[in-house]
Amino acid sequence: MGTFKQLLDFEGKTFVERCVDELLASKANEVIVVTGHRDDDVRRTIGEREVRFAHNAEYRSGMAGSILCGLSAVAPGTEAVLISLADQPQITAPVIDQVVDAYLTHRPSIVVPRYSGRKGHPIIIDLKLKDEVFKMDPAEGLRRIVRRYSGETVYVEAATDAILTDFDYPEDYRALKRA
Repeated sequence: MGTFKQLLDFEGKTFVERCVDELLASKANEVIVVTGHRDDDVRRTIGEREVRFAHNAEYRSGMAGSILCGLSAVAPGTEAVLISLADQPQITAPVIDQVVDAYLTHRPSIVVPRYSGRKGHPIIIDLKLKDEVFKMDPAEGLRRIVRRYSGETVYVEAATDAILTDFDYPEDYRALKRA
């Protein structure tokens, strides 16, 4: 995108503030913010919010590295992780709660939200798959694991296309600002 997405403005907050606030307002037990580039700026922006930080020094390696960094920071005894993206500031606590509730009700290997048949984020991965996640091909990310465990996946129908919308290009952000 050419600009640091996490600190872009959305409805009076930065993307990262908006995402963290919605996670904190949800049924998620703990929020771990994985930082990389501009670690100090992200920490300063989040301020005193009740989160833990994990710094991914290899942030240039892509999203897979950030997932592994966050997974390494999870407290012992944790059963599952919810993976949420900082470039999806339109995802709200009720959407997150819907994904968490599906996990708590069914205890599947994976929970994936869908909108009009298309898969989105945030997703939940049960930590019985932790070893496989650590072995994932960084180029594929979690896609191969989600495919492999499709029979052990619960899909929840989200009421919003926000689960599909991220902001990878300047025109995406310009459209968000116009909306």
